[in-house]
Amino acid sequence: MTAGPCDPGAADADCGQMRASHADREHVIGILKAAFVQGRLTKDELDCRVGEAFGSQTCGELATVTADLPAGLTAAPPKPARVRARPPVKKIVTVGAWVFPLPAMVVASFLTGSDQLGNLTAALIFLYLIVGMTAGAAMLNSWIEERSRGHSPSRPRLPACCR
Repeated sequence: MTAGPCDPGAADADCGQMRASHADREHVIGILKAAFVQGRLTKDELDCRVGEAFGSQTCGELATVTADLPAGLTAAPPKPARVRARPPVKKIVTVGAWVFPLPAMVVASFLTGSDQLGNLTAALIFLYLIVGMTAGAAMLNSWIEERSRGHSPSRPRLPACCR
């Protein structure tokens, strides 16, 4: 039994003369890759057989490419496409609520020339600095704790001549 694209139980005796599709060729190439990973083919054999698979016109020609390989080899399933996760709306709203008011107040205080609005803007800038430094310190502390829990990579020892 060969590991080719034709169904071994098919009633059609002319299976070998049937024209090969792109999917048939890709299937055979997947089998060849699996055989290479298992050590059944060398890199040169893989390259040569992949070239033969691309040049094959019929299922019979494709079957000869994998004739000496076990029938149970199957191509690895294709990896699913990576889906980019969208940031949650809650995070976007939170960032917007913290980022946009301060520049808006600074612009408003300059445009209106109001002393009260200027004082309120200065207080808000001070508050933002305090909150930002606190959040930054918390993130730095979290990063240091996370790094100290894991095994830090040891430094390579220098040769005796360099110590």
